[in-house]
Amino acid sequence: MLVRAVSFAVLGIDAVPVEVETDIAKGLPAYTVVGLPGGAVRESDDRIRAAIRNSGLPFPGRKVTVNLAPADLRKDGALLDLPIALSVLCAEGILPGDSLENWIIAGELSLDGCVRPVRGALSQALLARDLGVPGVITPAANGEEARLVPGVRVAAVRSLREAAAVLEAGILPAAEADGCLSVDAARDDSGVPAGGRPPDLSDVVGQPLARRALEIAAAGCHAMLMVGPPGCGKTMLAERLPGILPSLTSPEALEATRIYSAAGEPPWPRPLQRRPFRAPHSSTTAAGLLGGGNPPRPGEVSFAHGGVLFLDEFSEFRTEAREALRQPIESGEIRISRAGRRYRFPCRFLLLAASNPCPCGNAGDSRRICRCPPHALERFSRKFSGPLLDRIDLSVTVRPLPPEAWSGDSAGETSGEVRRRVDACRVLQEARYAGRPFRANGTVRASTADLLRDLTPEARRLLMRAAERLSLSGRSIGRTCRAARTIADLAGDARVGLPHIGEALQYRMPVFGKGTAG
Repeated sequence: MLVRAVSFAVLGIDAVPVEVETDIAKGLPAYTVVGLPGGAVRESDDRIRAAIRNSGLPFPGRKVTVNLAPADLRKDGALLDLPIALSVLCAEGILPGDSLENWIIAGELSLDGCVRPVRGALSQALLARDLGVPGVITPAANGEEARLVPGVRVAAVRSLREAAAVLEAGILPAAEADGCLSVDAARDDSGVPAGGRPPDLSDVVGQPLARRALEIAAAGCHAMLMVGPPGCGKTMLAERLPGILPSLTSPEALEATRIYSAAGEPPWPRPLQRRPFRAPHSSTTAAGLLGGGNPPRPGEVSFAHGGVLFLDEFSEFRTEAREALRQPIESGEIRISRAGRRYRFPCRFLLLAASNPCPCGNAGDSRRICRCPPHALERFSRKFSGPLLDRIDLSVTVRPLPPEAWSGDSAGETSGEVRRRVDACRVLQEARYAGRPFRANGTVRASTADLLRDLTPEARRLLMRAAERLSLSGRSIGRTCRAARTIADLAGDARVGLPHIGEALQYRMPVFGKGTAG
């Protein structure tokens, strides 16, 4: 008897349908899988056979042939265990042959018949919605993420017997997952113990200019670079940025969770509850930042989608890694081609970078002497190319504080107070860009001429004079307009005026020395 079940394979973060055709014929007992199976799929014979028998169900004593279509798509991973096992039971007549029609099925089987979590369950549910399939059968540990997609019936099963009961009688198992969930429930998405106090901006002493730039970056999703000697508070400021960002919207949470689900990255298999904050080490390669491998896997820029990518010691990253950030900062998407297939990874993130001002780190510190020779300073400044700095909207010099400043109370605003202004600013931007593919000023895709129309005549004249003196490129002029628009939104002003463009221009000033911050 021939039966068909539908499962999926993950390409990038997208799920593509895979049809599981199972035929049981007369002949000596045998089990064959065709259709370009990967290693885990080829090894499924013993797992499926043991899982069926240990679940108290009979395994056919005849010739079993499984075809995975399309045949030219390589199928990797163990998520096909459950659909193959169920199709074998249907082909043997243990389960109704037509019961597989209304489900997209995925799950890894253990030898005792328990269903283990799989990567890409959220993409599985989205595929079911797109194909018009009523429901999905997925592991219990993946049920929470699969239920994020409205209109799709989710059967989150713990075992092969539960999956068989769903097909036989349409009985959905209880929503609560059991001990199969392999994530530490005592921690949130950032690895902070649940209930712990997140870092607050009120902990930062002084640094009014950096705090202000941080607020503008959060309000308009602008890339930001902080330059200062070691110990002046750059990392401390960066760690408090997530606390002033708006909460994840439902579409943002869905897309960000989809990336983590497809890659199996914690907090998988749970949905994201907070905006991600990624801080890769400076030894990370360009492939580690952008994604790559075979099959391609998301990189740090994709894991930071909807959140913050913090690159500490920015000058120590490899040149190719730094320069590779140009395209994703602009487009918000990475596309990787491998063997005739294209993989898409979204990466709309807020870039926050921090660097020392010179090789020794003492430049700009009134208490220490910079002993870097001129040629070392020149070589250091060349690490940051003009095209890369062009794409960074806000560049801030962070000065070290005198020792007596650390003994007093910071008396600065809390993250909650700043966040209220950021939230109000984001509401203005969402209303302004309703129906467009971008939601914040820093990600607007518009020509420089269109951006200049939003300026008052006085602000436009100031910007043109500054562009002449600072040799600003067209991209720099456009990004200055975007930052000024955010400053005006924070002030509640409808037009971008002289004070807004003046403040935005101070963040375009050189931070590494003459000629390095075009």
